[in-house]
Amino acid sequence: LLEESVADMIAALPPLAYTGPAVEARHAHAVGSVDIFIAGALWFPAAGAAWVRHRGRKLSAADGSLSLVNSRNSSGIDSYGSYFRTAWRWADRDEANATAPFAFETAVRRYESHVAFEQTFLSGASATATGDKDGLVSGYPSFRLPASAATDPVRRGYLSYQGQMVGAGYKTGEWEASAAGVGGGV
Repeated sequence: LLEESVADMIAALPPLAYTGPAVEARHAHAVGSVDIFIAGALWFPAAGAAWVRHRGRKLSAADGSLSLVNSRNSSGIDSYGSYFRTAWRWADRDEANATAPFAFETAVRRYESHVAFEQTFLSGASATATGDKDGLVSGYPSFRLPASAATDPVRRGYLSYQGQMVGAGYKTGEWEASAAGVGGGV
């Protein structure tokens, strides 16, 4: 239900004419992670591989417990324009031979002016609790904050949705090492 209402909110946004520099998402060093480039310059470096909690464990592409089943490329057009999509389908390595194995998908859609990230629990997930009310169930994408403004002179900002539901609250600020307003999950 939440996924549908978020999709409805996004679909209601008007498409914008974009005349800025090209935005690119390139595969990073870790499988299933991406670096974001704007006008050929690295703006958001990947911080790590995809991960998810399932059956009381943290499964990670970094250690192989979340294993890559396949990756697919596709393209299309939606209300935001033309896009190129890369999707990675993941499984719990320990459930590889199960009748109905855990299936999780991460994806990135690259448009001319922006990128959109997706996470889909294709088979649901169980025992995802972390024991921390601010703990995360999954991590994709993740980006490194710059060490300091002095070592990274490119200024950029963030919008962090916060609260119990999307749109319940938000914070904005500068994307830097002391970006204290970035909430959990972002």
